[in-house]
Amino acid sequence: MIEIAFILVCLLTPVLAKYAGIMEKAKRGFSLIAGAGVLYLLANSFARTHLVVDEAAELATWGSYLFGLIGWIFVLVGVLMVVYKIAIKE
Repeated sequence: MIEIAFILVCLLTPVLAKYAGIMEKAKRGFSLIAGAGVLYLLANSFARTHLVVDEAAELATWGSYLFGLIGWIFVLVGVLMVVYKIAIKE
């Protein structure tokens, strides 16, 4: 359940930033955060492959780890870009 909540937070971050009026300051960073939400969604789908194919245990493990790590890197870089752009522009 926590994974789904984190995915939704990542996907809704650009919407809330646009509503707050800070989207234009760091558009690329918010795009990376939204992309991380999509990657986390993919990682979560790999964790659910046992529901479809019983023989996909290795794929489920490594796919989930790989795309979870790439998503974490996207969040890290996106947040750092947003913080930097907002701190410089103000």
